Amino acid sequence: YVDMASGSTQERLLVVILDASDTFSQSTAAAEPLQRLPITQCVDDVMTFVNSYLLLSHDNSVAVCLCHPAGSQLVYPVPGREEMARDDPRLRTGKYEPLVHINAMLMEEVQRVMATGSASSSQQVSSSLLSGALSKCLCYIQKCIRETSVGRHLQSRIFIIKSSPDVPAQYVSTMNCIFAAQKNNVPIDSCVLWQDSSFLQQASDITGGIYIKVPEPAGLLQFLLWTFLPGVSLREHLTLPPAVQVDYRAACFCHQRLVDVGYVCSVCLSIFCQYTPICLTCQAHFKLPSLPNAAKSIKSKKKKNHKVKQSENRANS
Repeated sequence: YVDMASGSTQERLLVVILDASDTFSQSTAAAEPLQRLPITQCVDDVMTFVNSYLLLSHDNSVAVCLCHPAGSQLVYPVPGREEMARDDPRLRTGKYEPLVHINAMLMEEVQRVMATGSASSSQQVSSSLLSGALSKCLCYIQKCIRETSVGRHLQSRIFIIKSSPDVPAQYVSTMNCIFAAQKNNVPIDSCVLWQDSSFLQQASDITGGIYIKVPEPAGLLQFLLWTFLPGVSLREHLTLPPAVQVDYRAACFCHQRLVDVGYVCSVCLSIFCQYTPICLTCQAHFKLPSLPNAAKSIKSKKKKNHKVKQSENRANS
């Protein structure tokens, strides 16, 4: 794509974040078949989506990051990873060779990361480290921008497929990544599978992306191809699903409840629905909050009582 105004060639970078949590395995026990989505089928849908995006233009490039409860890992591209050998039987299927390379590398790295993550996670954690994956993707985007040659412009966006619930402890780090993406003009598209995410609602609304909760996860591929495949410049010509009402309330770190008014730690910005003398996150100590209205009422009562006593003393004298 060539910008006729500036004369520079525009490249497009799509960074996909796949939330590979235990929710996929739990969904296989759902009563409704349309609510079931194994992780293998989700990976196949993502690979189909990536292949379709690469076939749109030679200037398109893709990166895939996998996040899970044990951490996050950039599974494509992998630095120093050699491509498939010419005599590999997978290249003899008649498919487009670059796509065969990408699909093989993606499948191998996803299987390796999933096996490593399941073996290293000793404690049961139901949510993935989304904030860490966002940080890695933003750093990768900055690296690609610096490596872009003169006369070429890189337009990037982040696409998140989320399956696990939000964790209030990741609120501050996730919001920092969202504001960093907004500052660097990186839209964040969000595709939520089973339950809504207030974090991603705010991310898509702040950065100008799309937020969609898939009603039937078994039909994920339809949403990927029809909604998230077109670029940002083409969305004004499409009839997209209506935007959801964004809930900007923050979740407290103590009870994981959405609060309208709460207490914020001045050191780590943790949010609490009740006053606590010690921050549960950074262990900072605070003084008891003063009550100006109550203090004024006490002072006014003291002055009134003092005037009453003076009047009584004058009457007795």
